[in-house]
Amino acid sequence: MAKSGSIATKIARWLNQPLTVVGSVVVALALGATHWPVVDELRPIGDIYIGLLQMSVLPFLLATIPLAVRSLMTGATNRNLMQSLAVLILGSTVVIALAGVLAPIAIFHFMPFDHDTIAAVGALVGGAAGNADLTFALDAGNDVNAGYVLGSGLQSIIPANIFGALSSNDTMRVLVFGAFFGTAMVMCERKSGRSLFGALRSLHDACLLMFQWVNTLSPIGIIALIAPQISKIGPSVYVVLAHFSYVFFGLSAVILVVSIVILAIALRLDIPLTFARFSKPMMVAAATRNTIACIPVAVETMIEELRASRQTCELYIPVSFSTLRFGTILHFAVAAVFVGALLGRDFGLGDILLIAVLSVTASFATLGINGAAALAPLAGVLRPFGLPYELAFPLLVIIDPLALMVRVMVNVAVNCVIPAVAARRLPEEMPEAEAQAVPAE
Repeated sequence: MAKSGSIATKIARWLNQPLTVVGSVVVALALGATHWPVVDELRPIGDIYIGLLQMSVLPFLLATIPLAVRSLMTGATNRNLMQSLAVLILGSTVVIALAGVLAPIAIFHFMPFDHDTIAAVGALVGGAAGNADLTFALDAGNDVNAGYVLGSGLQSIIPANIFGALSSNDTMRVLVFGAFFGTAMVMCERKSGRSLFGALRSLHDACLLMFQWVNTLSPIGIIALIAPQISKIGPSVYVVLAHFSYVFFGLSAVILVVSIVILAIALRLDIPLTFARFSKPMMVAAATRNTIACIPVAVETMIEELRASRQTCELYIPVSFSTLRFGTILHFAVAAVFVGALLGRDFGLGDILLIAVLSVTASFATLGINGAAALAPLAGVLRPFGLPYELAFPLLVIIDPLALMVRVMVNVAVNCVIPAVAARRLPEEMPEAEAQAVPAE
């Protein structure tokens, strides 16, 4: 029996190795490139994998957010930590937003669109517009989950029915409830001396264990999720959208590489080792195309494999993954400049700053929205400059399956770097704070 358990452990360990995960992506790309009809039959397997991932995410948030609130309210170093996190968030947002505007402006200046490209874009938009539901994209209320998510003012985030929020994957309302509930639990703990935080820690650990079980299926899930997407999108679209693809995917690659380098420096690890260990959340991000689903694997990788601060990661990652969309900021900024260059629109210094600000603002409007509807907030970035969203949407919706993979990878990478750097600034204080973050049984 012990031998059987040992074999299962070795198999699970092999399936979770970075090389196995990366190999799964290579297999998925190769399968997708064949365009065999059977590749599309893998979609149900991918859907099952995502369902298993999401099964443990919201219970994980319900346990993690109150624990993070307790850490925030009792940790001696949390004021400095929160200041450090705030500065890093602001700095990261400014850098990514400005890079998303300045880089394409410079590239499109030296690589202008020729008449053949413009004609091809016109033909592509004409064909795509017939297949794309613009009304759906402009009206987020048509989304299957939007009926529960949307509201007015505070009503849009207040969880009147926490069970409804859980069943509809409404992460924002779950976060609000977790913060409110965690604050109340800390106050009750101070008053009575009794605590449920030990039970929440057990729930937290149980969710991580569930995710480890599901993670043994990651090679199959990655292949089943990526291959059909690659098969669906032919290579011709990248010839037409080459300018946008070069800039967006190139900038994203630079951000990912820089993020891993900074992560290695902050955690005092070798860059190749950091890249190998961090490839797991990156590949899960590419496969699931869902930032929220990456929370457990990101927390596990940062704490267990990269040895980052437990307190900082558990405090920051669940909230940031749910609210901060660095990949979307980059995507909207590049898209706005791309459409402007396509139509011969020049951008001045004021326009550059405005695009950056609007891209950041629009990224928050994508929270709780999936599919084509997540491109709707881009209209708020384009229309102040007189750029037609009706032109941008048919183009971007074609390439969105792959762009979404990259956006989620950028979200995960940048949001993992921030707590690693923030904790490094408090090297002598963090161990004591982490000890306070673990509740007594």
